[in-house]
Amino acid sequence: MKPTRLLLLASTALMLAACDFVRFPGDGGPSPETPDTGPAVPPGAPGPPPPSAPVDDPYGTGGDTGTDDGDVDAGPDIPTDPVTDDPAEPDDGSDDLPDDTDAATDTDADAPADDADTPAADDTTDGEPDADTNNPDDTDTVPDTDIDTDLDAGDDTDTNPPSDDDAGSDDTQAPDTPGDTDTPANDGGDDTASLPDPVEPTFSYFEAGALLPGSGQGAPDQIAYAPDIVFPIADAPAYLQSQVFSFGGGVAGGDQCDARNYTYPWRDNFCEVRSANRTSPYCPLPKVHQGQDIRVGTAADCNTLRRTSAADRALHKVVAVEDGIISHVGTYSVNLRAGGRIYKYMHMNMSKLEVKAGDPVTAGQHIGYVSNDFGGTPTTFHLHFEITQNDANSGWIHVPPYLSLAEAYERREGGPGEVIETGGVEVATAPFIIPEGMEIIE
Repeated sequence: MKPTRLLLLASTALMLAACDFVRFPGDGGPSPETPDTGPAVPPGAPGPPPPSAPVDDPYGTGGDTGTDDGDVDAGPDIPTDPVTDDPAEPDDGSDDLPDDTDAATDTDADAPADDADTPAADDTTDGEPDADTNNPDDTDTVPDTDIDTDLDAGDDTDTNPPSDDDAGSDDTQAPDTPGDTDTPANDGGDDTASLPDPVEPTFSYFEAGALLPGSGQGAPDQIAYAPDIVFPIADAPAYLQSQVFSFGGGVAGGDQCDARNYTYPWRDNFCEVRSANRTSPYCPLPKVHQGQDIRVGTAADCNTLRRTSAADRALHKVVAVEDGIISHVGTYSVNLRAGGRIYKYMHMNMSKLEVKAGDPVTAGQHIGYVSNDFGGTPTTFHLHFEITQNDANSGWIHVPPYLSLAEAYERREGGPGEVIETGGVEVATAPFIIPEGMEIIE
């Protein structure tokens, strides 16, 4: 028990010694002072009330706030842009840009419309040009900065307002004016230098369905039903046109070797009037021509063929338009079947065919020669070409071949064709009047 008593006595002695430093009211020591409470604080205020009189230079900037007179003061916690105190900088960064500069275009294409990527603390002036959005790592809000300056700036992210010593410093980087950019000015002649040379059309053709006046009513709203075919004539010039209503035809009269037959533009003759009851759902009227006639070569070639015996005519090659099988050979026709289509060739020299029924062929393969075989019925030197397509609703039907042939000819010639719209063009051809009782077979 003695050690315990000794410990308690020692603790009591230490506590009594410490009490010498504690003073209580009335113990004879000096009275404690109450601090001055200052002016009354309005309820809910975060700090002391504002001064009753205006204070000059409240933020210690030496009287230079860094903003224009019309700008709204953003407060002490929002730094001002060191560039906006330059009176020479226009309010709108795009007003003086030349029309052909890329700056405005790039900003419109790449920057979000609501400027969501620009920090709110940097938006201190109304109408300030947008920051360069092409450099997302650079948080400096200097507008329209030249790309060379952006690269040199590196990680410079200081947006604090300038001090009194820096306010008039020449080291402050002002934004480039439009005249300092690297974009070349438009002198009125440089733009055309980079444009490709215009391509001359290789041929011309009237729009699809524009038949010769008086020869029938063409198929409207045509498309290329066989868009990838090879043109059926290997290499000679070709002219799509009527063989009945052109020179040398049964209605037009004249000579089939007339040079006027061997000129552009082409003319559609699908749906041309015929005597036989042949139809197509694409033709507005019944009794129609179900294919497209193609005249080949030149007027001199025509006379050469005329002087050559029928069995020996081998001047202009005819080729397969698509990979397929020769499915039929008739008296004056050859059928090529390829998938869901049948291509019919008529009036070739049947004595010099290069294929027989059942032969496989590839696109561009030689199959025969242009002539005028028609089972003993006279016709002109030309190739009659049809496209029959298997339609899920109507079965095998004839479709307009005109635009498919036009696209194939463009590929063969390596250049575009020029479409002649007849809506605003006067065609110098009087409507044909078919003699009463005349039978049109071809």
